[in-house]
Amino acid sequence: MLDSFLRHVTKDSYGPVRLEDHGESRFVVHRFHDHFSVLNWGRMPDALAGRGRVSALVFSVLNSRYCDSESWRQFLRSPEALSFRKSGASLSQGGAVSSGLNALADALPLKSNFAGSIPDETFKSSVQNQLLPRSVLVSDPALLYRGSNWYPVCEHFEEIRIPQALVMGRASHNFEPWRHARGPKRLPFEIECHFELNAHSLEGLNTDAVSIPKTASLRILQAGATFDFPLMELVLTADPCERKIGLTEALAITGFTPERLQELFLQAAWVAAWARYQIRVFRLHSVRLRFGLDSDGATVLLDAFEPDDLMLEDQGAWIHPGALLGYYSKTSWYEGVIRARRQASELGLTEWKRLCVEPAPFLDPAVKSGFETEYQGLERMIRGKV
Repeated sequence: MLDSFLRHVTKDSYGPVRLEDHGESRFVVHRFHDHFSVLNWGRMPDALAGRGRVSALVFSVLNSRYCDSESWRQFLRSPEALSFRKSGASLSQGGAVSSGLNALADALPLKSNFAGSIPDETFKSSVQNQLLPRSVLVSDPALLYRGSNWYPVCEHFEEIRIPQALVMGRASHNFEPWRHARGPKRLPFEIECHFELNAHSLEGLNTDAVSIPKTASLRILQAGATFDFPLMELVLTADPCERKIGLTEALAITGFTPERLQELFLQAAWVAAWARYQIRVFRLHSVRLRFGLDSDGATVLLDAFEPDDLMLEDQGAWIHPGALLGYYSKTSWYEGVIRARRQASELGLTEWKRLCVEPAPFLDPAVKSGFETEYQGLERMIRGKV
């Protein structure tokens, strides 16, 4: 079993499995859970009924549509896409954003590592036999109208930890293992695309890692701000303390040129705008995207559109575990977590949870029930029943 780094609470990744006639590529089968995590704590004591089923359905349906060129043609002809292009052209970067967006549009969609989904009854045999006939992968209509639980199948991209050491009492990172790794690999950071800022996202925002011009950032970075072209933020994923990074360090880690990183930002913006269009029944405040490099060095979208990556709002109700922080923030456990993470960051420690002495509390039953209801609404939306 291959557990995804920092995602082992929400899903297990089983593999490697092989697809017929697909060479030596390694694939994994994802199984989503009803459990959730906040603040990277790990498994919380509660589970949200139906959350795993809905997560697999959302992941499978959106990825199927993402890989469908017709869904992109419809989006690119939509008023939303026109508004997105205009807002990108208005950024004061000498026309680089506008021309880059138009050039990249001709090559959309960006390659994805998503291969398809298999129904419940196929899951056990595929993992045991490590061979998956391509004929069992299902299409978008089957996902919507068949009652099975689904298991998404994705090509495996290795996630390489960046070693951290103390130099004269300060944390330092060694990027060489990532650069020299062969084969498909994940980029060691994620790109968070914000279409709206709320109090929670604003609190965690690092302005040193934001892609908008600095002359505008101080004026518009406030709760309630909205963007047609997303405000984008680099987030380092290999640091247990969730340290945020900026452009300079992203270049140092990956060896990218500034032009290559600019292209990755614009690709992420297109993907985020497409996701916003697809889920327009709800308000998409932000989406977190992961990317990798295939064996030829080309950019690939990885494991996109998990509900945990989508900050969704429906008439004031949130469909994201992070929204539960409003409940947890009133507890002494929350105060202990924040204190422990601050201490770990100052001391260069990786195991910040050892500094916590209090276990995570259970949810209030009414809060738990409300979130379960919202996940049911998300499922109805995906199936086209709202």
